[in-house]
Amino acid sequence: MLEDRQSIVIEEYLQEIFLLCSGEKPVKAVHLAARLQATPSTVHATLSRMQRDNLVEIDKKKKITLTAAGEEQAKDLVVRHHLAENFLCNVLGIPWYQVHKHAHRLEHAMSPLVAEKLAEFLKHPQFCPHGVPLEGYSAEFLKNSFPLEKGKVGMQIKIVMIDETLEESEELLKHLHDKSVIPGKKHTITEKLDVTHSLTLESELGLTTIPFDIARKIRVTQI
Repeated sequence: MLEDRQSIVIEEYLQEIFLLCSGEKPVKAVHLAARLQATPSTVHATLSRMQRDNLVEIDKKKKITLTAAGEEQAKDLVVRHHLAENFLCNVLGIPWYQVHKHAHRLEHAMSPLVAEKLAEFLKHPQFCPHGVPLEGYSAEFLKNSFPLEKGKVGMQIKIVMIDETLEESEELLKHLHDKSVIPGKKHTITEKLDVTHSLTLESELGLTTIPFDIARKIRVTQI
């Protein structure tokens, strides 16, 4: 049981490092401690084990990166997570803003065979319910979309993806859901204020204000 728990912890670290590496800032132990709500000593001990197992590398500036083996395992975990989210949302009917926490539990128990069969059952979905590509961010996906924060006043946009770093807050996702800020929905940017670090969207449901730090984690396309 202890070994199984340790394996799950390693998988959680791999997944978090993989997701954080897609951001603009270097990944460091303090970021993992905050995301995983772990003590610095626990993070240090886990990272040491991961270094020993050739899953991560840590440079002189304490920047953490995945090795080839670590990245391969992390990508597999992300795919399992997205498959679980699709099943929970599109088959069982659990709201998209609630599936993350449940999928997080299922992904660790999913064998390669189960993942393969689940993908077949779901007809190989290309995106999770939050709009994140299952096979990673392709050059075409990144080229054709941009962070909502970069949008201009008067621009009509369609939401295409809610970044995975926002999924930990079910309250936030529920708020976005209630305001129709979900993949596939269209909005108009009516206001953008640097003084308040926020922008305002208008849809058929009315107006909603989104802080820049949230808006930069929502990808959109112009329509």
